[in-house]
Amino acid sequence: MLVERDDLLGGLSASMDAALAGDGELVFIGGEAGVGKTSLVRALAGGAAARCRIRTGSVDNVTTADALAAFHDAVPEIRDLLAGDGDRIALFRALRAALAGGPSLVILEDLHWADEATLDALRFLARRLDGVPALIVATYRHDEVTARHPLTGLLGDLATAPRTSRIVVPPLTVDGVGVLVDAAGADVEPATLHARTGGNAFFVSELLAAGGASLPSSVSDAVLARFSRLPPAAQDAAAAAATLGTSADAALIAAVAGRNLDAVDLCLDDGVLVEAPDGIGFRHVLARQAVEQGLSALRSRQLHRRALREVLARTPEDHRRIAHHAAGCGDSATAAVHAALAARQAARLGAHREAATQFRAALRHGVAGPERAGIFVALSYECYLTDQLPEAITARQHALELHELHGDRAAVGEDERWLSRLSWFLGRGADAERYATRAIATLEPLGPSDALAMAFSNLAQLRMLAKDNAGTEEWGTRALELATRLGEVEIQAHALNNLGVAAILEGQLPEGAARLQRSLDLALAGGLEEHVARAYTNLGSVAVDQRRYPAGLRDLEAGIAYCEEHDLDSWTRYMQAWLCIVLGEVGRFDESLALATTLLDSPGISPVSAIPAAAAAARAAGRQGDDATGFVALATSLASGTGELQRIAPAACAASEDAWLHDRSDEIPSHTEAAWTLALEHGDPWAVGELAWWRSLAGIVPPPDLDAAAPFALMLAGDGEAAVEAWEEIGSPVWAAYAAMLDPDASRADAAMRALDALGAQAAAGALLRTRREHGLPAPRRPRASARTRPGQLTARELDVLTLLARGLSNPEIAETLVVSPRTVEHHVSAVLRKLGEPTRGRAVAAALRDGVLDEV
Repeated sequence: MLVERDDLLGGLSASMDAALAGDGELVFIGGEAGVGKTSLVRALAGGAAARCRIRTGSVDNVTTADALAAFHDAVPEIRDLLAGDGDRIALFRALRAALAGGPSLVILEDLHWADEATLDALRFLARRLDGVPALIVATYRHDEVTARHPLTGLLGDLATAPRTSRIVVPPLTVDGVGVLVDAAGADVEPATLHARTGGNAFFVSELLAAGGASLPSSVSDAVLARFSRLPPAAQDAAAAAATLGTSADAALIAAVAGRNLDAVDLCLDDGVLVEAPDGIGFRHVLARQAVEQGLSALRSRQLHRRALREVLARTPEDHRRIAHHAAGCGDSATAAVHAALAARQAARLGAHREAATQFRAALRHGVAGPERAGIFVALSYECYLTDQLPEAITARQHALELHELHGDRAAVGEDERWLSRLSWFLGRGADAERYATRAIATLEPLGPSDALAMAFSNLAQLRMLAKDNAGTEEWGTRALELATRLGEVEIQAHALNNLGVAAILEGQLPEGAARLQRSLDLALAGGLEEHVARAYTNLGSVAVDQRRYPAGLRDLEAGIAYCEEHDLDSWTRYMQAWLCIVLGEVGRFDESLALATTLLDSPGISPVSAIPAAAAAARAAGRQGDDATGFVALATSLASGTGELQRIAPAACAASEDAWLHDRSDEIPSHTEAAWTLALEHGDPWAVGELAWWRSLAGIVPPPDLDAAAPFALMLAGDGEAAVEAWEEIGSPVWAAYAAMLDPDASRADAAMRALDALGAQAAAGALLRTRREHGLPAPRRPRASARTRPGQLTARELDVLTLLARGLSNPEIAETLVVSPRTVEHHVSAVLRKLGEPTRGRAVAAALRDGVLDEV
């Protein structure tokens, strides 16, 4: 019985109408267990059945989630692909094509238990719902989705996606409970029942169904009260169904129960079990759990033993369930074998977290001998793919020990190379170098091999990241020559990437760019998605590092578009972090801060992405007068352990600028000491130049023979006019203003101050004036605050966006009108909402009209 859900159902029906008109929608429905999410979506399905195909799927918690299980049931057109070895993107495209084939309502239940592949598929679909006449409704327990839950990442990624929304189903009120009490004809006071149940619809219905003079104290007690009234045969059937976990056919339930089909019918008649499109099961997972947890250990083992026998006979390919039932009855050998098989099956479909869980189970159940080392290797890789890096290192170290024990030197070398890679991801630079050199020492005596070529290229990458260009050239050349001889295209792409970056850093821009482009071309031709991402990343990040902002923007945006199309989210986040830097340096502070904040809120973001994002956020916030302390601390703490100049220098410069903005320039020497030493050691002219500038503001005179990049060299030499021109040519209005800071010509300083005010960098403009006074230079008169502040603190472009929002334009329409990308519009909209303190576009427009920020439109 659906009570107090009319508004929610009406909203879903409106979404249904819009979706079936041609452009799909995705709605996440949250709520506590038993609150009535399933009843709501069933009511929606009942009303839509005549208009479209109803597709249903669910996820269970019996064991690890089955890879793409919800879509396996909801979209049977993809089952052949699930059984094959096709790539994940092809599978997702087939999924979208199936849904585009006709109007449908897709119901996916219990997404809080979903595997990684299912979440990735939803992410893929949500970004590509144009032209798909389908409403996808996904339910989940919002109170079980923690900050680090995989579903949190999906919800965050899709927070600003068009045609994606979230609703939460609230508990029933006392009046709602009263409706159910009246319908049941029970002699119970609704207020008492509401107090006992908190308005949870399932708990209310189970307590009413349990009957009796007194109310059971918990939902488990209520379920078990109904269970205890069943005849023994029916109890056996219900216990078998609870052990099997999900919907199953009646014959299987009867076989596991050791009873005939009449026992299953008794459960159906009593309502303990219900029929569904995919079989027979409990009305709610809470009921199944209550029955399962009420079984004795002996009874549970007996049922698992029967279930193991039946599942092996009926579906021997269902390794996940076989492993579960084998573990349940104490058959460790069978559990170990099938857990490993289930893990590899999950990994093939992209359910990497579930694969890791199954590999752990295989190890726990006693996989031994050389195979145990292989399981540790596989576990390490799955943890690497899912950002469980500490465990990835631990598992690979176990593999290394076992490979050493068995004398497998080739495997030892591979372990060492991977430990180098994993150490780098965790910011452990010294460990990364140590393992890299050990890998080469282990593999080189064994002769030429793919593993040796990759070990060479891995060390070249570390040398490149450390800005050791000579070392990069040495090891990268060795890697490229060996990979070419062996015909290893992937390693060639990797080596060319390292060599290209090193050449650019050496000032050989055409040669370096050609190598990077060749790396990109090889990767694109070979379908090597991660190498494509890496090529775009380095093309963009090196350009930004060298202050070639137009090229950096172009390559980063192209790379982000590619990675979003291929759902390479970790690479997307890394390039977006570099994009934050560009946006801040060209004066687009709000976009930089909005994107950086979104990135830093992403669960499991890696340190190498968090460092540039936090540094960029610190600068964008600080220049505008906002508190940047947290961003500075985050960037500094994460960068300190990496040992890499490209991480340490941006954090040090952000900390130094923040100190200058707040008149604490005496802190700059301590902020820059480590970065300054590294910059001089590596001879990086851009890092040397900026660090020298900040240090000069703290009274540290730069050495006369300093090799600084030209714009900084001009600033340090006091040639403000030439420095301003250099920065204007680069395209950074912020640094053009800073270049005029100590210029004796007050008119140039006045122009700089006004430029900063126009950008919204009021704190930077104020610090510029203070610094001129401290140096005895004439300070221009600053405009009154009212003259330099726009309503709501909005920039001119944000006012444009707000005006178009008030006219009812969508993000794509605004992007077309302003000739910018939809992503840029998203950042502007986020900034508008944040500054106006409103949660939605409609409320922001209403507030702007009310407060006079906007005129009537």
